[in-house]
Amino acid sequence: MGEIIQLSFGDIANNIGHQYLEKLIDDHCLDDKNNSTKDQYRQKIHVSFEELKTQQYQFRGIFVNSSDQSIHKLLISPESEYINNDLILENGNRNKSGTFSNSQLNFRDQIKDKLFEKLRHQIEKCDKFFGCQFAHSTYDYSSGSSSVAIDSYKEGYPYSPFCSSFSILPNIVSSNTIEIYNTCFSMHKLIEYCDVVMLFDYGALENQLTKLRQLSTLENCNNVIAECLLQMNCSQRFPGYQNGDQKKLSTNLIPFPRLHFLTCAFTPIEIVSDLNQKLINLCLPTNSYFSFQNATRNLYLSQAFITRCNSYYLDFQYALSKLQNNIEWIPDAVFHINCKIENRNLGKTAMHVGNHRDLGHSFKQHCEIFTANFRRKAFIHYYLQDGMDEMEFTEAESNMNDFISEYQDYCYGCEISEYEEEEQQSEYDF
Repeated sequence: MGEIIQLSFGDIANNIGHQYLEKLIDDHCLDDKNNSTKDQYRQKIHVSFEELKTQQYQFRGIFVNSSDQSIHKLLISPESEYINNDLILENGNRNKSGTFSNSQLNFRDQIKDKLFEKLRHQIEKCDKFFGCQFAHSTYDYSSGSSSVAIDSYKEGYPYSPFCSSFSILPNIVSSNTIEIYNTCFSMHKLIEYCDVVMLFDYGALENQLTKLRQLSTLENCNNVIAECLLQMNCSQRFPGYQNGDQKKLSTNLIPFPRLHFLTCAFTPIEIVSDLNQKLINLCLPTNSYFSFQNATRNLYLSQAFITRCNSYYLDFQYALSKLQNNIEWIPDAVFHINCKIENRNLGKTAMHVGNHRDLGHSFKQHCEIFTANFRRKAFIHYYLQDGMDEMEFTEAESNMNDFISEYQDYCYGCEISEYEEEEQQSEYDF
């Protein structure tokens, strides 16, 4: 498996990247000096770490647009010995407006050349470069810088490298006009340039933490996202019964090229008699880390399970063989990836990844608010003063509308009667 380079933009994503690094170190037993564990846990360590000297490793990750507080937290943490300080890039002239336009303007002027020079050096150090995974928020100050970086990355490496994004959307109930504008501009870029986009929103994450009776803090929410990052590429970092990288996952989950937006749900599991029921519960939209408009409809275009379990692979295969999609024209789109090395802290774990039909509803809500505010030209002077023009608003709006119409054409074209939907809702209402 090839090497993956992690790029984190903004304080939120840098916090996620920091927690992800902490879990990687524990996952590969880098804090354990016992050589007996080296072969099992460090056989494919090159995927996420560069080996400098004997027993010394450096994380293949770049932290961009970090605040002073975020940088200080990284540098004083125990994980700092695995971070190359040259790969922490700070934007020296931060505008407090937090607009997409100001973010991309400052990124192009101050950071872009430096970032891609360092990224090029990192890629040259790789034996078989797989691709980059971006972690970023779509609604805060980092939205513009991450969008320009993804755009430039795909232009600079148009063919082989894979581009995946872990994107955090705002809670539409409490979001303001600037956040909606930033989100739609970010989505405009993600639609065009990313191969896979994994969606999260803090409203759904807080609901899941409340169910688990944990505090709904930003730190805990980011911890869940970091666990999903860890699970997503576990089969690239460890051997398994049925391995698959993110490219194989995207091939099985994305029926149409632009509909590459996925959701996920993650849980530790125990192998018991009702394993099938546990997996069915896991793939319910109510348990996803993204808020659906109608969370009772289990209408996935395609699904995948990524499991970390050594002894019970056949049990998983038997349970997953009973799962079927509710969309009739893709009845058997359930894909399984297994990693034999269990999570050191959580034991056996499973993550459900799905491409859901109703994602178009959520994007439509954002687009409608964007259009309503743009029609009355609310707050667009913040963007115009940074060099944007109204045509860019029109282009983003048009692309979003085209994208939503694709969901309507491809996904809602399958005839599902109201009676069948009621049956499905009652069947999956637990």
